[in-house]
Amino acid sequence: MSRWTPKQLDFMKETIRLARRGLGLVSPNPLVGAVVTKKNRLIAQGWHQGPGQPHAEAMALLEAGKKAQGADLYVNLEPCAHYGQTPPCVEAIVKAGIKKVYYAINDPNPVAAGGAAILEAAGVEVDRGLMAAEAWELNQFFLKWATTGRPFVILKTAASLDGKIATRLGDSRWITDKPARNFGHIIRAGVDAILIGRNTAYKDDPELSARPWGKRKMHRQPWRVVLDPHLKLPLTLKLFNPDFGGPTVVACADEADPLTQDNLKAMGHQVWPIAKNANGLLSLTDLMTKLGKANIQSVLIEPGATLAFSALVAEPVVDLGHIFLAPIFLGGRDAPSMVDGLGLESISQAQGANILKIGRKGPDIHLIIRPSGGFAPDPPALGS
Repeated sequence: MSRWTPKQLDFMKETIRLARRGLGLVSPNPLVGAVVTKKNRLIAQGWHQGPGQPHAEAMALLEAGKKAQGADLYVNLEPCAHYGQTPPCVEAIVKAGIKKVYYAINDPNPVAAGGAAILEAAGVEVDRGLMAAEAWELNQFFLKWATTGRPFVILKTAASLDGKIATRLGDSRWITDKPARNFGHIIRAGVDAILIGRNTAYKDDPELSARPWGKRKMHRQPWRVVLDPHLKLPLTLKLFNPDFGGPTVVACADEADPLTQDNLKAMGHQVWPIAKNANGLLSLTDLMTKLGKANIQSVLIEPGATLAFSALVAEPVVDLGHIFLAPIFLGGRDAPSMVDGLGLESISQAQGANILKIGRKGPDIHLIIRPSGGFAPDPPALGS
């Protein structure tokens, strides 16, 4: 039996609903919502809208004004205890006269953590753990980045029922129907970066922009990252056009042509030399480490067959996968499969995955998977 009342659960659900408004806006900060309540009534609310903007708690307390005296505060993440672009939330909470704070999960960032202890020392009652699992899942991007230094990685791919991602002549538009493609744009809108391989960039010439509502302009476009070991991609591709999307990063081998590197940099793009893995391909682990250091918390991989092999099998980096299967058959020995590459020698070497959900997007089957070794979805135990 839950030690929290239905009303308390409703208040925390509201903080999570408010926090989601910041999706795609707040990185590298976490998604946070807050509500102020008194006598089981919601009297104020707030949510973090972006770096440098007031935190959720500060917004809610400002709206509450004098009514915050003796009230309760609900927030999905432990209130911060440090001076950054904004003052510590714990100071505002104590000054406002809040009686009790309910929060869902601890802040894993050592710079910002410790707010709960400060509140308790100031005489504010603290209740930890309310809807911890939901709050943990909400901030998976931030939590993985804060605890490992690497981004949360999502992989999205589509294939026919026989596992083909294109015909033997390379025709792949469109394997899935519009609902599945629209869902892909919704994912794009919420991540910090999109990663593709050289072959996908050359054959499809994608913009790599997020257009979840059919609009080209958004508040912020994700970074566009392409693997191009020897810098052979034409500079006329949409990937290199600043009018279509966010900043472009070209990941290449150490020995890539210096003149082409200079040309890309002169166009305003970033060029990152990346180490090679055991298969002689650019190391995704090295790339993710570099992206994490650049404050990229989430990456969407839209792979071709070779990149899918690297990300799922040879050098597993994927935390969550969205796989769409269209109700068609393509056949063909020469038609590319969903996962290609060198392949494994025995079943015992296979990389496992947990199937989290099976659903539909229009006529297409939608599988949501968590590969073995992906970032754990369960929050740490919190004491009361």
